[in-house]
Amino acid sequence: MRLIVVALCWAATAALAGAAGIVVQHSPQQPRSEAVVRITASGTALAQQSNLFVEYQLIEPGQYVELNDPKYKKGWNPVPLNDEGQNGDVTKGDGVFTAELPASLQKHRRLVRYRISAGGRVLAPEPGDTQPNFAYFVYDGVPAWRAAVNPARDTPVTLSAEVMRSVQVYHFIAGKSAVEDTTWYQPSDVFDEGSRHRYDHTCTIVADDNVYDHVRFRIRGGEWRHAMGKNMWKFDFNRGHHLQARDDFGRPYATRWEKLNLGACIQQGNYGRRGEHGLYEAVTYGLFNLAGVPAPRTHYVHLRVVNGAEESPASQYEGDFWGLYLATEEIDDNFLKEHNLPDGNLYKWDFGQPKPEHLAKGAPTNRQDVLQFAAACQRPQSDDWWRRNVDLRRYFSYRSILECVHHYDIAFGKNYFYYLDPRARQWIVLPWDVDLTWKDTMFGTGQEPFYRAGLIRSPQFNIEYQNRLREVRDLLFNPEQTGALIDEYAAVIADPAGGPSFVDADRAKWDYHPIMASRWVHPIKAGQGRFYGESPTRDFRGMVKQMKDYVVERGRWCDTALLTDVALPPAPSVAADGALDFTKATLKFQASMPASQSPAPSVEWRMAEITLAPAVKLSAPRRYEIESLWQETGKSAAEIPTNLLEPGRTYRVRARACDATGHCGHWSEAVEFVAGKKP
Repeated sequence: MRLIVVALCWAATAALAGAAGIVVQHSPQQPRSEAVVRITASGTALAQQSNLFVEYQLIEPGQYVELNDPKYKKGWNPVPLNDEGQNGDVTKGDGVFTAELPASLQKHRRLVRYRISAGGRVLAPEPGDTQPNFAYFVYDGVPAWRAAVNPARDTPVTLSAEVMRSVQVYHFIAGKSAVEDTTWYQPSDVFDEGSRHRYDHTCTIVADDNVYDHVRFRIRGGEWRHAMGKNMWKFDFNRGHHLQARDDFGRPYATRWEKLNLGACIQQGNYGRRGEHGLYEAVTYGLFNLAGVPAPRTHYVHLRVVNGAEESPASQYEGDFWGLYLATEEIDDNFLKEHNLPDGNLYKWDFGQPKPEHLAKGAPTNRQDVLQFAAACQRPQSDDWWRRNVDLRRYFSYRSILECVHHYDIAFGKNYFYYLDPRARQWIVLPWDVDLTWKDTMFGTGQEPFYRAGLIRSPQFNIEYQNRLREVRDLLFNPEQTGALIDEYAAVIADPAGGPSFVDADRAKWDYHPIMASRWVHPIKAGQGRFYGESPTRDFRGMVKQMKDYVVERGRWCDTALLTDVALPPAPSVAADGALDFTKATLKFQASMPASQSPAPSVEWRMAEITLAPAVKLSAPRRYEIESLWQETGKSAAEIPTNLLEPGRTYRVRARACDATGHCGHWSEAVEFVAGKKP
């Protein structure tokens, strides 16, 4: 009889299949020291078995056992599993079997693996499960941490447990040599495909109290993957046990992650911008998503590497704390689901060559679709061909954000994906690897294939591109809106009031870490004492200000160098048509155009909800003006349904004029209001 096993100790569970299913769970979910752990197993198949046991294996910190280690097969200790219950609270014969692992087994930072067996045969997890045991991690909570920026010069300070717990924690449990060899001492050849993508070791990841065991891991990154000391990680989760990740607000993503990319949040030293702590990537991906370009979700991670006996030894450069990392969503089939995109072929470009990342069911598998498209892009094509084959609206948005943040490291056929939307048979460009941004001297020319093909040099397409860039400038890439987005991400990792925060811990861990001056790094890219080198105030707050200043400077450049159209219809003046009465079905607005406009241009209307809040850590993402709640194209009057409004929330209404040649002017000054109560 086939046994379907579902472990409730891992995030959400799948539906049971048939009466033979075995459900296994433990309580508490993440035990603390000296807690009794109850394991229960239920299912009709168990009643047919005798000599049922829970077998457990203890993994001490610093003594990790990988799945392929001969030690994994040893050291399993049996505890009887019975249906008589504990303390008489379970009815005998009801098919629910229990066992208790005593308090003496629960030690801080100990990993406990377990499985269900009968007569020496493992019943659960079932044979063939990619994760052949269940597990829990005993943990008493992240402690305070004491460190100095430069221990040779500075007095250590204590960062409280509250500060250290302010960013969601991932525990990475592995062997010490496996971790250090992978990231430092055994560099992989990035120009050899086999070496570059090979996973040589397994580990255990603990996230949100859930244990993911036997996860493959490797270093990640391109040419500079071993250069900066604090390097990047990639984790490959087992089939059926993908990571249920959460965003910075604690909300679970709609789809699980098969792969986890951890960015190191440390800028290349020779660019002078070390100390932005991953904001360049997080904010840039946020801008792309807000502009309608599907881009990876991100969230910050406090990474703790359990590979030694002590959690917080005397040296601040030893122990579990490894600093701040940025989790970046993999662009794969799960990405398509997360972003509500239909199943289509997906290719990552790697120095001019498309690498299939996902092939849709029934779609071509020989890359001919993307190779033929890429070849055609190198030949002169008509505007009609481009309209048929490319989602131009998204491309103009992609190109707009690319220019706004100087995401120019794309010129050598890398750092972007092509996705074929099967509905319209159109290609969409997806951004990737956006760390070298927010400074005009960052690497690259920005000349990706569509740009080189002259797409936006077409007179009509140039009009449409400038219309979109102008809209992005009006509604998103400006000091107010992008400034608020920067504040939103910065508040996750730093105290807006200036108090001690997680970025201080990250700097203390890595600014003068010995590895930064070792032979295992590139001296130009690594180096000690490079945090906040260009910050006007020599701290993280100065880096935030530097980003906000760049919005002003780069926005001014976009306006003069790219937005060269002068034959634009002027922006209308917009006002409410009478008092705003939220008890009525609609709110009426009127747009006034200069009398000299002839013929009268078409008027586009829009309304958006916005979040007006100070720079504080919020419980939910802000609403940004580019996220339209209502749009309409017509004449000078508009009626907006009040059923779209929520009392107490803030909204903005704007209009713009578009003439017969396709030129659209700036959006008008906003009419801003707070929605009142409805009947």
